[in-house]
Amino acid sequence: MREPRPGVAWSGRRVAIRAAYGSYMTSPEWFRRRERWLEEYRVEHEGADPVCVVCGCGWTLRSGDLHHRSYRRLGGEDGRDLMPLCRPHHRALHAMLEADPGWRRLGRPQASDLIAAKLRDRYRRGAQR
Repeated sequence: MREPRPGVAWSGRRVAIRAAYGSYMTSPEWFRRRERWLEEYRVEHEGADPVCVVCGCGWTLRSGDLHHRSYRRLGGEDGRDLMPLCRPHHRALHAMLEADPGWRRLGRPQASDLIAAKLRDRYRRGAQR
């Protein structure tokens, strides 16, 4: 579980929510949900394997992360709640999301999509050099 941003104290409720989230993310239920997400993705994409939505590198259960675009259905996530990212781009997305309160004001789904698009644009510009 990440620590609060410097100078920001978490309420008791926030601490409890983060603890529940941390427990879920290490639970067998989460690992089963990731496997089910992969199966659903392959069905929806006619057998294709997922890729990082930023760089397009191959995504696997072992090497990739699923970013929660929304926590509303935590424990019963809809496929649209989850976004496949390689670990470096997942860390980059969170760094941007947590660095600017403006992103958080947009709401997590929209902010996640916009940050991923921004990272994708940066990645493509860097790859063209």
